[in-house]
Amino acid sequence: MGIRSKFILAASLGTVFLMTPEIVHADDIDASQTQSVSTTNEPSNEPSNNESTNSATPINNNEIKTEGNVNDQAPSGDNDQNQTVTSQQGQITQTSQNNQSEPITNDTNNSSDVTTQQSQYSDESIDGIFHVNGSTAYLYQGNGQQVDNRALGANTPWMTDIKRTWNDGTIYYRVSTNEFVKETSGYFDNNVKEYSGTASVTYDSDVQLFRGYGKNAVYAGSTVAPNSAWKIDKRVSNGGEYWYEVGNNVWLPQSSVVVNDSTYPAANWVAGVPMISQRPELPNGCEITAVTMMLQYAGANVNKMQLAYEMPRSSNPNYGYMGQPWDNTGVTIFPPALMRLVEKYAGSAKNLTGQGLDAIKYQISIGHPVVTWNTLHGFPYHALTVTGYDSNYIYYNDCWLNQPMQMDINQFLANWNTQDRRAISY
Repeated sequence: MGIRSKFILAASLGTVFLMTPEIVHADDIDASQTQSVSTTNEPSNEPSNNESTNSATPINNNEIKTEGNVNDQAPSGDNDQNQTVTSQQGQITQTSQNNQSEPITNDTNNSSDVTTQQSQYSDESIDGIFHVNGSTAYLYQGNGQQVDNRALGANTPWMTDIKRTWNDGTIYYRVSTNEFVKETSGYFDNNVKEYSGTASVTYDSDVQLFRGYGKNAVYAGSTVAPNSAWKIDKRVSNGGEYWYEVGNNVWLPQSSVVVNDSTYPAANWVAGVPMISQRPELPNGCEITAVTMMLQYAGANVNKMQLAYEMPRSSNPNYGYMGQPWDNTGVTIFPPALMRLVEKYAGSAKNLTGQGLDAIKYQISIGHPVVTWNTLHGFPYHALTVTGYDSNYIYYNDCWLNQPMQMDINQFLANWNTQDRRAISY
């Protein structure tokens, strides 16, 4: 909220009122949130990239399935409404119904004056945060003129989507619809980071590739196959989830992949995963009880008996539960048969079967517990809800013992291997 201060100066000739600039403060934020000057400021989610390829980079020999030319895909527009778009030169233009582009400007100059002014600077689409330094930062109009009565408070962060470079080398960052702040008033932190790792597709059907990310993501006309792996170049956090660039502005969301071969914290936990006992109602229902703990943590309003009735049945555990979990006919159910159920209540589902410890670490790093299949307590199949790890142990909820437990990492991996490293998450 702006703060307007008035100072009264007494003088012999009368009283003079002096007004300080209105300082526009950001709301309190955490590491994942910022507040823009204007609610009309919506940052672009299509960062510039100078790479020449527009295709994803596979780790293996799987090919991308293409339904259209990725290079030709673009967000569809409504011809009945004006839209703000970015031209090939990076300047902001407005597309009208007759498809003629006109520069957006608040000046009253004629078109020739506007063209001359725009030739004096170039705009680059960006996605990041401008952090004001320890002093008040003055605001500037799009034409470079200082705004008289508005400024940004010291040590505040602001969303920015345009970097404007004038011909004399002066750089401004856009922090509202037509207000900019000078580069010298702070520093820019890019949301799009260089990142190294391998994105392994964990969904059980083809996954779409996107041009751009977040709310600006557009289907690129191509898909990648289950269990395929793709080299990651960049990562961005947007809308509460990570997106991974696997080609020139070609992205995959975290909801359909795990990341291997990257750097993870030495220790990490998901706190607050509920403990649920499978007994006495489900003596052979460890799998669905472990999944219930995971889904309740994800925010689903479900219980173990509801899910025990809802999960599919089959003589093949890859398609459904064998027998009944509430009596001695019960055997087990495997991750592929639970994908639809997990997706229904968590919004996404990942079959981690065959993955390694990196996949568990990755899921924990994004705050998602993992259900693993093990051999414990005399059962040929027993499911655990993994909640964390450190350099020595894996931590999990055991629904048979109805208590949190820990297991030596090497012992856990050896035990997990007896079940072909079956696991599921979201």
